[in-house]
Amino acid sequence: MKNFFEPRRIAVIGASRFKGKVGHDIFKNLLKEKKKVYPVNPNAKKILGRKAYTSILDIKEKIDLAIIAVPARIVPIVLEECGKKKVQNVIIISSGFSEVGNNELEEKIKLIGKKYNIKILGPNCLGIINPHKKLNAAFFNKMPPKGAIAFISQSGALGVAVLDWAIQNKVGLSAFVSIGNASDIKFPELIDYFSKDKHTKAICLYVEGLKDGKKFMSAVLRTQKPVIVLKGGLTESGEKAAATHTAALTTEAGVYKGALKQCGAIQVDNLHQLFEVARHFVYGKAPKGKNGLIITNAGGAGVLASDAFDKNGLNLVDIPEKVLEKLNKVLPIHWSKRNPIDVIGDATPKRYKEVLKILEKERFYDFVFFALTPQTMTEPEEVAKLLVKFHKKTKIPVFGCFMGGDAIRKAKKTLKENGILNFKEPSYGVEVISKMVR
Repeated sequence: MKNFFEPRRIAVIGASRFKGKVGHDIFKNLLKEKKKVYPVNPNAKKILGRKAYTSILDIKEKIDLAIIAVPARIVPIVLEECGKKKVQNVIIISSGFSEVGNNELEEKIKLIGKKYNIKILGPNCLGIINPHKKLNAAFFNKMPPKGAIAFISQSGALGVAVLDWAIQNKVGLSAFVSIGNASDIKFPELIDYFSKDKHTKAICLYVEGLKDGKKFMSAVLRTQKPVIVLKGGLTESGEKAAATHTAALTTEAGVYKGALKQCGAIQVDNLHQLFEVARHFVYGKAPKGKNGLIITNAGGAGVLASDAFDKNGLNLVDIPEKVLEKLNKVLPIHWSKRNPIDVIGDATPKRYKEVLKILEKERFYDFVFFALTPQTMTEPEEVAKLLVKFHKKTKIPVFGCFMGGDAIRKAKKTLKENGILNFKEPSYGVEVISKMVR
């Protein structure tokens, strides 16, 4: 598998002279990152200033990875040549296989792969990106930032949207992989690979269908890293769409939900949740239990968060009597005297500091949900700094919900730079947290 992510010499079969062609874009991406790449095109002498080869067999050097971007009908011919060249890693970008009902052609390339012991990614895929090695073997013309999240997608187009979003929001990736029809390499092999990858701390999957559920479950059970799954095709309409998209075979939503829970995968409901959950595992640890403590300076935010706790199966933990007595000494007489801890709207950083100092010595809760609105005396940035100190000292998972606009901009930045997730509003934040509690 290593040659897919760290190849020394790459051949692009179907490299094109013309802008807008897939083969042109992939070749250009590899050249831009100064990779040793060879264009293969029998109808061109040079492509982007590089000598073009009629066949991969004409290249004298050993090739670690071949990327095929030619019409589907020609794929078996060039794949056979890859086999004769003893190339063992091939990405087939080309579409026109089982996703359009051309099962016979897909079976043909599988047989060629087995004949020459070639590992195949695809067909009908976007390719691979490895930011840590500056490898862009895909038809997406940007490089996402380096990070610790591996994203494996059964949809190439959805992958493009995610990559663009990751760049805009500075979400670092250890790798991006589009598996397309997954005729050979499937989710289990990639989960195993990223389980051992030193750069990866969380593995995110967009799944439309699984061709071998048992192998998938075994791979998830083997890994010590969190596997976060967004499953598409959970409705009848979605199932039909998946079948015509990547030839994915889907089953009832309940079966997937049970299987994912059984093997320890974390199932989420949308793309934002997928990465919010992954980022928390990258930044720190997930809550060890469902007992949450809400701290807020806004009664309404506390009510919304409490409702969300009930809806999502989290517990509003009772505050021990001895802790209540200590809090009574530092909070106004009309504070809530229960969880959520309402420090009242006029709370200054000093009041927050006193409350957090009391709580940092206690362990009756598994995580803290901190909801704040920027009222006149709040000083959001100073409160954020106090929350960071509390988090570092206690190692207890802390989640921010600093609500507002420009008044909380610097505070949000402080939280993000110190590995604390911040949610825009309580219900969504609590929903995300509930996904982490296994």
